[in-house]
This record gives sequence, structure tokens and C-alpha cells, in this order.
Amino acid sequence: MNEIRVAVVGFGTMGRLYANILSQMEGVSLTAICSSSAESRLEAASLGALRFDSLDELIQEKIPLDAVVLALPTYLHKTYAVAAAEKGLHIICEKPAALTAEDTEEMIEACRRNGVCLLVGHVLRFFPDYARLSERVSKGEAGPIITAHAKRYSLHPPSDSWFEDDTKSGGVLFDLMIHDIDYLHSLMGEAESVYAVIRKSPGVQYAAAVLRFENGTVANLEAMWGYAGPFTSSLEVTGKDGMLRADNEAYKLAVSRGAVAAHSQRNEGVAIPQGEPADDPYRLELEHFIECIRTGAEPIVTARDAGRAVATACAALESAWLGRPIKPQRLRQSTSALHVKD
Repeated sequence: MNEIRVAVVGFGTMGRLYANILSQMEGVSLTAICSSSAESRLEAASLGALRFDSLDELIQEKIPLDAVVLALPTYLHKTYAVAAAEKGLHIICEKPAALTAEDTEEMIEACRRNGVCLLVGHVLRFFPDYARLSERVSKGEAGPIITAHAKRYSLHPPSDSWFEDDTKSGGVLFDLMIHDIDYLHSLMGEAESVYAVIRKSPGVQYAAAVLRFENGTVANLEAMWGYAGPFTSSLEVTGKDGMLRADNEAYKLAVSRGAVAAHSQRNEGVAIPQGEPADDPYRLELEHFIECIRTGAEPIVTARDAGRAVATACAALESAWLGRPIKPQRLRQSTSALHVKD
């Protein structure tokens, strides 16, 4: 297969991150950037890419293209993913896939119908420390897992951004906690029930959840926007034979990348966890996506995985509203696999 031609749709913090990585990848052409922001024109030119106001404009211009990176606000994911799939474009979409299980399934079905690859950016799977922990669990080093505890604290998004509207972002539960929800699903399988609480005050949003898995494991998860310290994440899994841990402070595999907006409060901004340059999880994720396009293989983060994470996050949100445990919605069997057409 020739060079894979990719467009980045959305040019905020994540769009810029993806565009810079793609512009340096062998066998990949950063063909276009879709953004209505004025500054994106010069930045696109500096990366050797064309610039368009929207994906619709790019498609109308009939620019040769193989794939898109959707780095858009969460509430726009389904609309743009379905539109891209209908044009036969492979898709890597920022997490979460959508804000409802139904929208996620609609995205997956559109990709299936058109034979395109869909990879939702649950990037935690590509962090080397978490990948090593998964390998050690699968080898049985800790024995059968009994409990797990995950924590993820970050700055509060700028108060004038779309994140502030929970109907558009899903709040801290969909923005931060969903990383650990997906990762724990990858270790433990299906969640049987979830109980959650959410607390908000100006500049702070906190969520805690207890997931009980069908294999008997119980996991405690915490996520916070508005943390005064540096980006913090950790995971402990305890089995009958020992405990395994991934910790960004201890292993130095995650640091804050991104700036606090000048007009914002001290605890507002965007912090992007990343590894050392040689192990950059976002680069590893994009390389995996390109390889799946070339080979037709199913991504490590499957379509079903993405839908399952959304379903569990929705159950957690419902639990916080109702004050009782909720059983996550089961996805249709059609989401179990998604392969690229030969």
C-alpha cells in the first residue's frame, strides 16, 4: 500500500498533538487539517498540510484521502464518524466514542457497513507501563485478581470551554475516568454492576465509582478535575499472590504536556499525559492505527471495547443520579468485531 493520506479534523490541543506526530511518521502524509480557527492556516502550512474550514469542505474538494483523525468535542463524534465512514475513510476518534451506547453502536455500524477501520483513542492501552502491567496480569504473576484501585487527577478544563457543559463532554467521568474504565475492562472482562457518586463545586469536579466485574473482581475508581498538583494517575491490582502497580510519579512515564491558558484560574488548563519520546503512547497508538489500515487487522482497542466503556460510563452516570448500583447496558453482538475490507 502507498502512503496513507490522513486529515486531522479539529485543531485544539489533541488535534495539534496528532498533527505534529503524523507529520513526522514514515509512510504517512498529513494531507489536511480541518479547523475554522484563524491560526490553523499558518500552522497547517508549517506542517505541509492543506487547511479547510470543515470536513465537508475537504470532501467536496475531492482531495485524495485514506483516513481521518477526529479530534473534536465529544458531542460531535458520532456525526463526523458516520459522515467519514460513508465516504470510505478509516477513522481514529478521540475517546470516548460518544456519550451514549446507542450513538457508539451507530458509529460502529457505519464503519462496518463501509468496511473501514475504527480505532477509539483509549490511549492508556499504549502506555508502556500499563502494557507491561497487562502482560504481568495475563501471565498470572499476581494470581487471580481480587481488587483494583485506579486514580486519575488533572487540571480543570478552561471554564469557558465546551468541557464545562456536561451534555457535551460527559464531565470528568467521560473525560478522565473512562480511561481506567476501558483499561480495567481489558483486564477483567464484563462489568456486572457500577455504583458511582459525583461531586461538583466551582473549579472542581470529582467522581468515584465501584465496579463489580463478572469474574468477581471489585475495582475502585477516582477521577478529578481541578487538582492543584501535577497530573497524577495510578493503578493497583491485587491478586491472591501479590500486587502490581502502575504509577506516573514512581515510573516517570507520564508528564503534563500542554499549557494553562493565560486567562484561566491556576487549576485550569489541559494536561496531556505522555511517556518518554521513544515510548510516546500517542505515537504508538497512531502507528498501530496505520498498521491496522495496511493489514486489515482489528485494532487492539476493538469497537466492542469502545462501546463497552461508554456503556459502563453511562451506567456510572445513571448511578450517580439515582443513588444505587446500575447494571451496564449490554451491546449488540454486531459490535464484537470490526475488520477492514480487503
